[in-house]
Amino acid sequence: MNRPERPTRPSRRSFLKTSLAAATAATTADLSIARGAHAAGNELVRIALIGCGGRGTGAASQALATAGPVKLVAMADVFSERLEASLKFLSAIDEIRDRIDVPPERRFLGFDAYQKAIDA
Repeated sequence: MNRPERPTRPSRRSFLKTSLAAATAATTADLSIARGAHAAGNELVRIALIGCGGRGTGAASQALATAGPVKLVAMADVFSERLEASLKFLSAIDEIRDRIDVPPERRFLGFDAYQKAIDA
């Protein structure tokens, strides 16, 4: 009776050789995203905060604290109290105060507020 041949498992040595070759190829290849992406260095990045709760406000403060030209230009939320509290909180941070430009006409409320903020 002929038994089917059992597939041979690679030895530890051959596995390590293959893994090392793959790792070497990956590190020598240029896999950086920078080759495919482009952002002009001096253009203003306009931010619209959609959802003015704790997470959104925290993310906005971090984005505004980055190096480079960024500005908060619009805010949107379902609740006016949350939007105003977020704006007050962000405006109280000395390091980012000058990067906030959200006049009343760019403060959007309601379930469709996100779309208005994106369009602003």
